[in-house]
Amino acid sequence: MKKATQIRFLIGFLLIVGLLYGYKVLKNVTDDPDPGDFNSVGYVTALEMSKQGGRVVLFDENGKRIEPNKPPKDGKSQWEDREVSWSVDGQRLFMSSTRESDSFLVYRWNPDRQDISKRAIGSRSQSAPWFGPVDDPSAKILGLIQSGGQILEINIKDGTTKQILPPAIDETAAAEEGRRGTMEVLYGKFGDSFVKARYVGKKSQVAAVMLNDEGQTVILHILGLDEQGQLKRPMEIFRGKKVGMDVSSDGRVAIMVRNMAFPDQANIPKEFIKDGKVTKPFESALFVVSIGEDGVPKADPIAVLPFGSEEAFGDFSISPDGSKFAVVVGLSDGMGGFTPSGLMVMPFQPNGGSTPTPVIGGQVSSPSWSPDGSKLTYLKTEGSETNVFVINVDGSGERKLTSGGTYAMPQFSPQLAK
Repeated sequence: MKKATQIRFLIGFLLIVGLLYGYKVLKNVTDDPDPGDFNSVGYVTALEMSKQGGRVVLFDENGKRIEPNKPPKDGKSQWEDREVSWSVDGQRLFMSSTRESDSFLVYRWNPDRQDISKRAIGSRSQSAPWFGPVDDPSAKILGLIQSGGQILEINIKDGTTKQILPPAIDETAAAEEGRRGTMEVLYGKFGDSFVKARYVGKKSQVAAVMLNDEGQTVILHILGLDEQGQLKRPMEIFRGKKVGMDVSSDGRVAIMVRNMAFPDQANIPKEFIKDGKVTKPFESALFVVSIGEDGVPKADPIAVLPFGSEEAFGDFSISPDGSKFAVVVGLSDGMGGFTPSGLMVMPFQPNGGSTPTPVIGGQVSSPSWSPDGSKLTYLKTEGSETNVFVINVDGSGERKLTSGGTYAMPQFSPQLAK
């Protein structure tokens, strides 16, 4: 009798455990109804541009074109996709789109099942999410987006967001400045809105690009409070008419500066004023920035073009293993504008620009690496068309993925062959 009771108790216990597990699985499926797999090895995504705006498209290794399904018949007949990004494992695509509203919201696309689901809450426009750092397990569901000039972290399972920049805990900092807002207190001298942000090695360190009246600024913000209980202050790294930023898998930051500017135009160092005219330490440059244990950024030049130079740097990208750096070179108009003339690869290290390897010439832009670092995809403008191309890093085997039209934002899937 005692043994029978024990058996019934055990069976009951296992049933409860099974029910709890089933509930958990069901809840996860309800929150995230598309947990399946998509083999995207070799695929490239891009935006096809037209008078109606952008539309996300996808190409396999042979150039076969795949498009997302249109919204339901009762949905919008006209919509626009503004940005596109890959999940960290390459199994899904995310887009910023007006498929169901006038605002650009985050959607997830499963090309294998042609399933498109809105992964956003709210009505304010959002950028496509960036997922990282790559080795962080939470990067599979948590991504950084720009919305309303702020940087938020979005949970793509349930659409909720958390404010990252400016930090949501602003009472201490605001009190110091007569109750002014955190944006003005912490970032007023750098800019008035955020363009993009990336975690640097770990989620307590964020590099960001800010927009200001003169151009753009790259900053580093170590999140949290200092020993006095005050919000840690962001640090300026570089500013110019145009700046760019990318983050490597090992936590280093690549920065491109075009038409460099001084942080304080009213207090330019005397050594840069000659015969009453302002000079600059450089005109355009590439830097590799490492973050020390003390949280202070250290910038080393990869390549530097002197003050007054017409040559300049444009779009760039770090290889997945962090060893190489693909960058567009061309001519600057002195006001932030840029005319590309070619693409080259160099080591992603101090003075790496001393050993560049030319890849391809022409009006190229927007390079993106294949996950194994052997190929690059990019845009090339020829006449009235801007098409997507793929090429081996040594400059061989160039092939055209698209034929006719205008494209933007080509990106290799990050998924490696199994």
